[in-house]
Amino acid sequence: MLKAILTVLLLLVPLQAFAQEQIMLEAPSDQSTFLVEIGWTPADIGAENTFEIRFIEPETGKEVEDVVYDFAIAQAGNTVLERTDQTSNTQQVAFSVAGPYTIIVDNIDGLGEGASFPVQVTPEFQVAWVLPGALASIFALRKKLSR
Repeated sequence: MLKAILTVLLLLVPLQAFAQEQIMLEAPSDQSTFLVEIGWTPADIGAENTFEIRFIEPETGKEVEDVVYDFAIAQAGNTVLERTDQTSNTQQVAFSVAGPYTIIVDNIDGLGEGASFPVQVTPEFQVAWVLPGALASIFALRKKLSR
């Protein structure tokens, strides 16, 4: 009986609780020379968030390779992270607190163009928060059924 209840519980907990999906952000650069795409994989507060950055040529739709850019994050108008002369298409960032932030990709290819992306950082859903209550419910149900 307990095995059946656990199986049902596992079916009820969505798979998204175990793996966070990527959020796609997109904006043209200041002069529309580039379309900046960011794939953001959110993580818990204090854990590494992944930002995959791509630069697209708007007229052709093709990705531009080997772009040098500055990467920054601001909160309430204050820069909380700044990395200059980046060439990697991936940035890892840990947010210390939840709240609104702005992701800034600037000085793209030395042209002084940039794009910004407002984001809301929130604590991620924790399976660990559900399990104690679910286990307590299972044991209470088991006790009630055994009477």
